[in-house]
Amino acid sequence: MIEINLYYPLWKRYLPVFTIQLKKALTEEQEINFTRSDFHSLGNRNKSDYGFSLELKNGKVKNNISGSAVARDLYDVLMSNDKIKELLQGQHFKLSLGKAYVLKIATVPSS
Repeated sequence: MIEINLYYPLWKRYLPVFTIQLKKALTEEQEINFTRSDFHSLGNRNKSDYGFSLELKNGKVKNNISGSAVARDLYDVLMSNDKIKELLQGQHFKLSLGKAYVLKIATVPSS
């Protein structure tokens, strides 16, 4: 069964936070702390990991997130916000969620 937009409510609730943290991430890595229940209340993964890595360059996904509904939904929600779309232009960000439910937002230095 395909999971459709299960994580939209969580990501939409945090949109104002993403706007601020993306701006701050231009100068230093940012972290947003979530709880296990934030994800368990929406998802159906039981003991599996919600972790993902999402790399965005100029607002486009640079890595494969097809296997992660959590990351796909985050990307969709970010792209639904004009302020955030504007922030992503000309930038290269990496967003990653680890086992401790901490979302890290960092800029990727241009090579």
